[in-house]
Amino acid sequence: MANRVDDLQAWRVFVTYAETGSLSTCGEVMGIEPSSVSRTIESLEKGIGQELVLHNSRPMELTEVGIKAKKHIEPILRAHQKFLEALASDSAALKGHIRVSVAPGFASRRLMPFLTDFAKLYPNIDIDVVTGFKEPDIAKGRCDLGVLTGVPTLPNLVYMYRGRNIYLPVASPQYISAHGMPLHPHDLAKHIVYAYNGPVRTETKTLCRGNDEVPPNLDRVVRMADITTIRQAVIAGNGVGLDIPLVQIWEDLVDGRLVPIMPGWMRQPEECFIVCSKANWHFRRVRIFQQWFAENMKKTFDGYEERVAGIVGLPPKQNISPSEIFRTANH
Repeated sequence: MANRVDDLQAWRVFVTYAETGSLSTCGEVMGIEPSSVSRTIESLEKGIGQELVLHNSRPMELTEVGIKAKKHIEPILRAHQKFLEALASDSAALKGHIRVSVAPGFASRRLMPFLTDFAKLYPNIDIDVVTGFKEPDIAKGRCDLGVLTGVPTLPNLVYMYRGRNIYLPVASPQYISAHGMPLHPHDLAKHIVYAYNGPVRTETKTLCRGNDEVPPNLDRVVRMADITTIRQAVIAGNGVGLDIPLVQIWEDLVDGRLVPIMPGWMRQPEECFIVCSKANWHFRRVRIFQQWFAENMKKTFDGYEERVAGIVGLPPKQNISPSEIFRTANH
């Protein structure tokens, strides 16, 4: 087996394997077969005469030598990447694929204008869209980056703020005329309630108004993972919506198809972030898309709130910049 200790790409494979903890995931990120990942690690170990990983350990663990090697090679790989980027700094030179995960409802109703605008700026970067991936999927490299609800906690992630999600209880005017207006979460016992239970956020357990927090009284509840179907059912007057994201219904509020119920009561807003693994952050095309997407999503979601500010009371915002780069702890 050839000695590859002088091959930076081999060390890049090692670092990616160390961060993903999986031969198959590392292979997906690097575009090679898992067997090639294994052979690359073995060739590095042969070259330095010491093991980099504990081969019989599950989950994968680095040896002391592997930990030291990762620490010292990472800045070298970053410097090499910057060197390559400096040689091809114009946007036309950027090319490749980015696999992005977003919420299913956002993908079906809101994503296309973002992709169209980005393609005008970077025509040689192709975007593959997947939906509903969670934090572990991003950490394992199943996608290059994803939009997540809540602050990431797994190690070796890089994330940027894209704005918050507001979740509103709403009903159609026709439904309220026929069944009355619920004014308090306890009143929901008298109504058919549509609630979200999909993959991109936790179920709504409490509603808040100021410092008050109470569980909704859900005697008759329809739980669904498809937020667009919930929206359609509520507009049709089949029941009330417990926690529909503002991004899905702001036009409905402005045009009067839906109205807020239980004045002042709502699920707590969630701060949302665009997240990638530390390994994928090394790719310039991923960094550029992540920064562009965060800034433009923040502007768009702020615009939704401005459009409905005179219709529904919204809680104060946190002061988080979409240009700030956050990192979880290294593992």
